[in-house]
Amino acid sequence: MAQAGLHVIFDSASSNPPRVAELDIVAVHGLNFKNSDDHARKTWTMGDKLWLKDFLPSALARPARVMLFEYNSSPAIGATAIKLAGHANNLLQWLKLKRKALVAATLDGTYKSIVEATRLLVFFATPHQGGNYASLGDIVAKIVRTGMSKPRNDLLDALKESSDQALQRFEQARHLPERCLVVSFYEGDSYGKMGLIVDKKSATLNLPGTREKQIAMHADHSTICKFDSLDNPACELVLGTIADEVDRALTMGRSVSSALAPFPVSSYPLSSMAPVKTFVQRPSLRDNIRNQLMKPLEADRQGEAKKVGVWGMGGAGKSQLALSYLQRYRTKYDATFWIQADQTASIDRDFLAIYRLLAETAPSLSDPNPEDVKREVLGWFARASGKYLVIFDGADSLHQTDKDFVDLSQYCPGSPNTHVIITSRSSIAKSMSTFEGVSVEELEESQSVELFLACAEIQPAREGVLAETKLIVHELGYLALAVSMAGKYVSQTPRLSSNLSAYLDEFRNRRRDLLSETPDKLVARYHHSVMTVWETSYAAVSEHLPEAGRLLTLLCFIHYDDIFLELFALDIDLASTAVAPWMSVLGCQMGADLHQLEKWFRVLENYSLCQRKMMQSSYSIHRLVHAWGYDRLRSGGDEVERFWYAASQLLDDYIKTIRDRHDGPVTKLRVVPHLTDNIHSFKNVSRVNDWNEIDWLEAVERFGIFFTEIGRWNDAAVSQKEVIEKRQRILGDEHPSTIIAMNNLASTLGDQGKLDEAASMMREVLEKRQRILGDEHPDTISAMNNLASTLSDQGKLDEAASMMKEVLEKMQRILGDEHPSTIIAMNNLASTLGDQGKLDEAASMMREVLEKRQRILGDEHPDTISAMNNLASTLGDQGKLDEAASMMKEVLEKMQRILGDEHPSTIIAMNNLASTLGDQGKLDEAASMMREVLEKRQRILGAEHPSTITAMNNLAATLGDQGTLDEAASMKREVLEKRQRILGDEHPSTIIAMNNLASTLGDQGKLDEAASMMKEVLEKRQRILGDEHPSTISAMNNLASTLSDQGKLNEAIRPPDVSTAKKQRFLKRVTGKLQKVRNSFRFSPN
Repeated sequence: MAQAGLHVIFDSASSNPPRVAELDIVAVHGLNFKNSDDHARKTWTMGDKLWLKDFLPSALARPARVMLFEYNSSPAIGATAIKLAGHANNLLQWLKLKRKALVAATLDGTYKSIVEATRLLVFFATPHQGGNYASLGDIVAKIVRTGMSKPRNDLLDALKESSDQALQRFEQARHLPERCLVVSFYEGDSYGKMGLIVDKKSATLNLPGTREKQIAMHADHSTICKFDSLDNPACELVLGTIADEVDRALTMGRSVSSALAPFPVSSYPLSSMAPVKTFVQRPSLRDNIRNQLMKPLEADRQGEAKKVGVWGMGGAGKSQLALSYLQRYRTKYDATFWIQADQTASIDRDFLAIYRLLAETAPSLSDPNPEDVKREVLGWFARASGKYLVIFDGADSLHQTDKDFVDLSQYCPGSPNTHVIITSRSSIAKSMSTFEGVSVEELEESQSVELFLACAEIQPAREGVLAETKLIVHELGYLALAVSMAGKYVSQTPRLSSNLSAYLDEFRNRRRDLLSETPDKLVARYHHSVMTVWETSYAAVSEHLPEAGRLLTLLCFIHYDDIFLELFALDIDLASTAVAPWMSVLGCQMGADLHQLEKWFRVLENYSLCQRKMMQSSYSIHRLVHAWGYDRLRSGGDEVERFWYAASQLLDDYIKTIRDRHDGPVTKLRVVPHLTDNIHSFKNVSRVNDWNEIDWLEAVERFGIFFTEIGRWNDAAVSQKEVIEKRQRILGDEHPSTIIAMNNLASTLGDQGKLDEAASMMREVLEKRQRILGDEHPDTISAMNNLASTLSDQGKLDEAASMMKEVLEKMQRILGDEHPSTIIAMNNLASTLGDQGKLDEAASMMREVLEKRQRILGDEHPDTISAMNNLASTLGDQGKLDEAASMMKEVLEKMQRILGDEHPSTIIAMNNLASTLGDQGKLDEAASMMREVLEKRQRILGAEHPSTITAMNNLAATLGDQGTLDEAASMKREVLEKRQRILGDEHPSTIIAMNNLASTLGDQGKLDEAASMMKEVLEKRQRILGDEHPSTISAMNNLASTLSDQGKLNEAIRPPDVSTAKKQRFLKRVTGKLQKVRNSFRFSPN
């Protein structure tokens, strides 16, 4: 490579006769793909002719000096060679050295003088911006491939980064001094199969007026700036154009004068300075704008105007934020200018008004057109001293495909003494920012409350107002425009002003109407309703990329938050060659890939209709946009059904995927909000065809099964009730699918602790299956198993055990000993035998269950772990505490890892381990774990669930063992009261609770109350269990001890002699601490 720097290749002072050069011409080459020597010269040479030296000087009317700028631009030696800012600085430094008139100038003065002295720029197929169908980075990469067949990835990445820097300078280049003209030559011929490398759109600056000539060349990218003869038509065109434009530029430079002098002016419009009555400050965002506008520029960007893009969804408060900045810092500027930028016509209108304002102190143009006005106003900013603020408000159409596209770069002042703020619904405003820009999202809760109360004209001191207002602004998603409109509506509706709680019901019923109201301009300074704003954005998205618009509609049938890309399962083969329904509804009949999906999301993000959540690698939609997207479709006939079905299949496919991958609990829980929202929207899907609806119900039914698998019983019940209601209406009560749905709901009701309701429904299921299918059918036997398990939970142990033995016998005979259903039956019978106190028989059967499940299912299967839990509990009942505790710790670790900390089975395992630790005398550790169990059950299951009450019972027992008798007694009274109310006085768990409370009362010295309660416990156990039952014997022993403590020795009849070991063996049955996991049968059609 030749030596870097500025090399003179022609100087009229050395010609014959010598003439002092009046023009300096500098030629700058492009990328040196092949790392060839003297690339600066070869760029302009064809054959042996360097036209810049051999042809150009004689075509000019003035003496000139021609120079080549040589710099390292070789991608062949690595991406580090591509440093745009560094090369630009080097060029300026060389110009400083070569131009003798400027030798004594300072660095900043040099740069400024060079800019002012530049009169003509000539570009040959130079990519200034993206073309019609490609980004600037894509175009540059295409150029590289013309010289390098297989460029390295690091090179292309670096080129793209440099191209992004070039885009930042493109806007600055559009604001060169008005005396500087531009010629843009662009390709007219294709470069082989690659076509046009840099098309017209990319190769031109589109400067206003006559400042730029755009000329097509009969040449491709490789020959556009090389000529071997003066007779070459292309050479004639280039030389003639340059000569003419040089003359025009120099003539214009002498004659240019502005109609506008840099005199002091007022702000425009004056109304922008007026305060807003209901304005709510957002100081952190406002100060962020200020910090960016005051931030120093890097050395290579000196002389630019600083710009801050402020973007966010419609109604988020962007205009109010800009107004807040203007009013807070207006004293820092000599004048401020507020320009409505929603259309080019509105900008031209405001520019004309500003022009007239500026022209009050100077002669004006006689008949100004928009281009003249624009030139004069921008020229005024370039010459004026002082500090100015220009706000382009509502610049929403920034994408080139927008119907009302506004090329804001033509209007932004480029002067360093001007600050520019751009508010937009388009995130393209971010790329227009000098630094990072400001994203405007929802108001904070306190700000929303303040805004609502100000607009509603209500004082917060009134009782209940603050709490009701918080509910309202939460429903509105803290969206500034929606909050202000709601407040104004309340202020104008007397019945609501005195009863705020009624507003939410009215909003939910009339949401579409209320959001369509046009806001009071005095409240919001806004011309559009919330609905209009979003409809406009949606129309722009659909016009730009229809698939993105339909994607937004699809997303309205899942949850608005945490929309993660894995949900779309694009990398999973579901053994189907058919295009997924969600792809079809988006119009992708050939399918879609991850890159397309990301592209659609980018478009939605550009229009602020969705937001990216960087920390979660997902997207979110504002809750009101989400609701609006659904509302706008409700009048669309079968469109609602199509989109709902597509969303349900999307979720159904994802559930199959995570099941097949055996994903952990976090992954499973992440999809729950999307499932619940989809089910909720299903309730509102109007019926087009009953049989379509039956097909769709299968997905909802599978959602219910999934909910039960992960312990989300309340969610499961919601989906299962929906399935039952629709199947009963369409198929009838006796249809097998209806009975399946009834069975599944009954099992879930049992999980929820609604035992009476569950048992009643299970009896109905059993009766129907016996009548329709017969006693020996596997589905009938499964129904009998489920009913037996519920009877056991109700404390009806003898009836449950009898039924379970029948179930086990039938399953062994019909299905065989190794069938999963047979093993479930054995597990359930073993648990009930343990509840009956038949511990040896129960333990033996549980070991058999565990062995079979380990062999058939593996050690990590949830059913295997449940079997281990049940055996450990029985070992604890037998007093084998060390073995039980060791096994329980293993169970807990596996359940936490596989099912998650919040799963009901995990909490059962924690409960059992805590109880066993207590029995081992590790009371502090046990109490801590029991408190955690109680907190989780109260939060997940509710205070009235039997498992929650069991947890409270266990903690109370441990507190009593620790000697905290008052707290223990209080908690045990609460347990007894709840069990009496929920289970009844005769339930075994109720009697256990009474026994436990009586023992603690005795420990407190309240012997009379304790003795009375113990007599009641003994009477009930004798009547229900019989005199010989270990629990009856234990009750008799407890009463005798208390009577003895009272001094009533004659009354204290001792029970029959029972060994200490036997008493210890049944201790757990008396206190009711340990829990086993029974298995129900749930069914799905598929």
